Amino acid sequence: MATLIQPDLEFKREIIGLDAHDLSVCYQCGTCSAVCPISTADNPFPRKEMVWVQWGLKGRALGNSSIWMCHQCGTCNTYCPRDAKPANVMAALRDYSIAHYAVPRFMGRALSEPRYLPLLFAIPALVFLAILGWLGNLTALPRGQIVFSKFMPILYIEVAFMAAIGLSMVGAALGGVRYWKAMSRSAGVSSNGHNPRRHIVSTLLDILKHRKFRQCGEEPAGTRKTYKGHLHKTHLAVFWGFMGLVVTTTSVGIGIYAFGYLTPWPFWHPVKILGNVSGIVVIAAVTVFLWRRIVDQAKAGKSTYSDWLFLAILLLTTLTGFLCQWLRLADLRALAYPTYFVHLIFIFFLLVYIPYSKFAHIVYRTVAMLHAASSGARP
Repeated sequence: MATLIQPDLEFKREIIGLDAHDLSVCYQCGTCSAVCPISTADNPFPRKEMVWVQWGLKGRALGNSSIWMCHQCGTCNTYCPRDAKPANVMAALRDYSIAHYAVPRFMGRALSEPRYLPLLFAIPALVFLAILGWLGNLTALPRGQIVFSKFMPILYIEVAFMAAIGLSMVGAALGGVRYWKAMSRSAGVSSNGHNPRRHIVSTLLDILKHRKFRQCGEEPAGTRKTYKGHLHKTHLAVFWGFMGLVVTTTSVGIGIYAFGYLTPWPFWHPVKILGNVSGIVVIAAVTVFLWRRIVDQAKAGKSTYSDWLFLAILLLTTLTGFLCQWLRLADLRALAYPTYFVHLIFIFFLLVYIPYSKFAHIVYRTVAMLHAASSGARP
């Protein structure tokens, strides 16, 4: 029986526009899948993704767990005899899929196009300006010792963030469900045909341990340099540094609401130490990421707008946090409070836009790993 193939040429053009290479040079030799440290005989990639994009098979390419199983180690690029850069295609598919599965769709587009950046910053800025106007702190900064909660009370911040993040998490869940259903359709099974619950613990442990990242470095195909050797350690540092900052923020909230332990806390406090150490780790790791992307771009591939945006926001969020601390200690009231305002905007951008930015891999990689594990396609 004949099968009708309807290529989506616009999809193909958009993938090429996301720093994918000249797809016509790939002649399906299979070298990329053969050298990939985590590709398997049952789930070979990125060879099949290359042909799907070549043919404009959008549904097959996006309804596929492999695009999120890939950890961008660059081995396939290094050993490709035609320099087709399959790793770039996989990265482009991930960028495209974030916008494709986004709920609402506008937010996916907004985080992928520079023209929407002023609007994305304006949303939290207006929220916090409204709060400051309500409190009367727009025209007169609090006097006396610098205490940021006098400028913007914790309760107001918590309410604003909880409401915004709550809506964001609904979007994340809906996007994850859309992706799960697309993978099930592509595999020809019901979306209820898997039992992911028994794989949740093992999947989360894999994520926390970065087991697949480590495997990419431990099982190289040969001695050729991939220019991605830093990836495992720097990603691990960003991950655990960020988690340390989350624990710090959560602990501060618990200290305030449960025990009445108001900020600022002394430098010797364990939570304060954790926050400062975590911030330093994040800054160091992001600096390495930025530097390697600049110096290695000719050989490892250029970075996309979403790559630069994510790293810049993460770095600026951490730097403004430290700057708030230093300005408070220097008793520079006229600079400390405005800097804290900017810091809140960066935090909002980083956390509330998670399902639509590069940070969305938290959602989609987890869903992909769960689906692959429950369907037996786990590499």
